[in-house]
Amino acid sequence: MTKYICTVRAIITESYEVEDTFEIDAPDEVQAGEDAITAAEMSSIDNWLKHPAAHPNVREVIDYETEFILEDTEEKERLEI
Repeated sequence: MTKYICTVRAIITESYEVEDTFEIDAPDEVQAGEDAITAAEMSSIDNWLKHPAAHPNVREVIDYETEFILEDTEEKERLEI
C-alpha cells in the first residue's frame, strides 16, 4: 500500500462571553438598555479582546467549532534496499 504525507490545517474557533458595564444617561430604563447595546456595538473590538475576562487563562469557553482543510498531499518516498 502506498503511504502519503498529508498536511492538514485546523481552524479552531472559540466562543466565550465577556461582560462589561456602561453608564448611560437616558429618559427611561428601556432607552438606557437600547443605548447600552448601541454603545457596546460601537466599542472597538480591541476593548473587548483586551478585557480581563477575555484573557486565555481565565475565560470560560462555551463552544468550539473546528474545520479541517487539506493543504497538501504527496506520496512518501520509498527507501529501496
